[in-house]
Amino acid sequence: MLENRKAYESKLEAQLAQWEADIDVLKAKAKRQSVDAMVSYDKTIDALQRKHDEARKHLLNLKDASNDTWESMKAGAEQAWLELKAMVHSSSAKH
Repeated sequence: MLENRKAYESKLEAQLAQWEADIDVLKAKAKRQSVDAMVSYDKTIDALQRKHDEARKHLLNLKDASNDTWESMKAGAEQAWLELKAMVHSSSAKH
């Protein structure tokens, strides 16, 4: 169980790092846009950053969870992941 838990947490950590890189790419694209387009990018980046921070908090809580509460906390983390994943893919397609 402990090995699976650590592997799962490592997988989430790696995915968060990838999404953070995706957000950084979006920030770089925003800097090359017109003022009007930058407003749209900024709103998207702010929403992504908030959701990323929320997902990171879920991961930290998951890492700190006891073995008894880990499975129930995993569900909350997975939901945050699904939401962030959808937002990243949507923003990448849109911008």
